[in-house]
Amino acid sequence: MNGIILCRSKYGASAKYAHWLSEETGFKVIDTKKADIKDVEKYDTIILGGGVYASAIAGIGFLKKNIGALKGKRIFVYCCGLAPHSGEVMDILKKKNLGGELADIPLFYCRGSWNMDALGFSDKAMIKLYIKMLEKKDPAELKEYDRPMLEVKDKKVDWTDKKNLDPLLKLIRAEGE
Repeated sequence: MNGIILCRSKYGASAKYAHWLSEETGFKVIDTKKADIKDVEKYDTIILGGGVYASAIAGIGFLKKNIGALKGKRIFVYCCGLAPHSGEVMDILKKKNLGGELADIPLFYCRGSWNMDALGFSDKAMIKLYIKMLEKKDPAELKEYDRPMLEVKDKKVDWTDKKNLDPLLKLIRAEGE
């Protein structure tokens, strides 16, 4: 089994998971911004991972742009976000990121990390506005995936856990046999 891990990590959680996957599989990790489809299509297994920003998976554009060249490959996607794993979160992520030709690609969710101080200027500004909007809502009207934002807004939290990769690794190994 030969494979590659394509990763787009803005604040580090997705990269942490990519390196854990690399340790378990022996696959090389490359940033999606540096990936060349001519190199990627040489692999049988492609894993793409990225952070979740406004329900979009970072790096998914590489897969969308190059899916034609990757026909017949074993493709897996994982993403990292602030919200706890839930059916609602998965439905939103699948709908926004894995439509059309990508609809059959397995998607895995790994909880990431949070550090307001580490955010870039524009991300921090958008998040602060979003938090203000959430704080004005009736708590009973908040979505399950919005509550963590209010709980951790000024804290530094790391939910990354190597065990979150177990379902993905199990499927990779099962399909590689």
